[in-house]
Amino acid sequence: MVVDELDALRDANQGCEMLAFADLSTQMILVTDTAANAPRETLDRLCNEAMMMLGAGRKVVLGEEPSTAALVANSKGVRVFLRAADEPNDVLCCVCAPELDVEAFVADARERLNRISSGA
Repeated sequence: MVVDELDALRDANQGCEMLAFADLSTQMILVTDTAANAPRETLDRLCNEAMMMLGAGRKVVLGEEPSTAALVANSKGVRVFLRAADEPNDVLCCVCAPELDVEAFVADARERLNRISSGA
């Protein structure tokens, strides 16, 4: 189910290059969807960035309370981090091309993440 949702999300959104479903309580990427294999170090950095951007547990690095979404963009691409609505440790980490339609992607990704997290 997780793999199917990630495949469908990447297929439906031009510019989506890599998706990673993470559990912040264990600080681990659990499932990935990408055209090319990503080294473990890359996945670890992505998970660490999600923890910094969104906060994990009761620890918040940026801001005063954990965030539900964060976006990092530069000329090379866009990284989107989303927290599931009902499971605060379930996070979707997304690496995308700069031409990504961010608004449409975030709406689609949030819906799929919440389905994954709820087991629906």
